Amino acid sequence: MKKVLFVLACLAATIALCACGGPGGFFSKPTPTPVPDFDPAALITADDVAAVVGYVPVTEPSGTKRDGNVATVLYRSEPLGEHDTVEVKLTQFTDDIGYEEIFALYEAQKAKRPSAALLEGIGQEAYLAYPTIHVYDRGCLIEITAGSGAGEVQKNILTSLAMRAAGKLEEIIPEYNPDEKN
Repeated sequence: MKKVLFVLACLAATIALCACGGPGGFFSKPTPTPVPDFDPAALITADDVAAVVGYVPVTEPSGTKRDGNVATVLYRSEPLGEHDTVEVKLTQFTDDIGYEEIFALYEAQKAKRPSAALLEGIGQEAYLAYPTIHVYDRGCLIEITAGSGAGEVQKNILTSLAMRAAGKLEEIIPEYNPDEKN
């Protein structure tokens, strides 16, 4: 009789543990590792900007601004207004916003710009719509705005900065599978 009670008590305890399903329960989903917030200042540094635009910029005193999954850093000249600014905006995937949604945002923005020129060799996809270059890569959207105008010099500045940013993003996110869910 003691063995039967012992087996029933063990069975009841096992069923209770398996039925929990809450945090730490046997059948609960594992807590996902949160996606880190990437900093656009890590994609394009002040030194990168200086090498491309020819002046030593300073980061806006407020630093990187973040609004949900969008982060922005602004580089400017000192004194203010002496040279054009460079803004780097990074929209990234999160636990709640997948790669597909970021790519859809990229496509929607591109559709609004009939003058957009597609570019090869930068990220997964890129287009130039002056004064901004838009790059989709690794589930993120990088937008770099620099200077004004629409000439060859402007194009070279934007493509050079975009290639640096995409290269660094690929270092930060070396493994990327767009078919995986976040």
